[in-house]
Amino acid sequence: MIKEKTYLVLIKNLILKASVGIYPKEKIRKQKVRFNISIRALNNIKTKNDISDFVSYDDIIKNIKYVINSGHIPLIENLADKIASECLKDKKIYKIEIIVEKLEPFKEAESVGVKIVRLNKND
Repeated sequence: MIKEKTYLVLIKNLILKASVGIYPKEKIRKQKVRFNISIRALNNIKTKNDISDFVSYDDIIKNIKYVINSGHIPLIENLADKIASECLKDKKIYKIEIIVEKLEPFKEAESVGVKIVRLNKND
């Protein structure tokens, strides 16, 4: 259990096109995928305003784009895990929760997806 102060970084309803899925049509055409991410970061809030002291949501979004632009990923579980691994390279991050949802596979559902939770192993 972490005893230090923490803060949350949130990214809500980020929609990007990704090549993800096991079906032939999903391997050919990118589909809309929604990302919701909650990051618990070690509290480095001080009086100075130096972005390098904080977890940057810009960097998190760049990490997501890096992973989805690295090639086809068969399962959204793998996609979420790869994003978590990339983000957890930032040692200021204590915990990351990622929800990844496909928005197009079923007419009957708004979305289908997964949620994963990962902790940084540097604590």
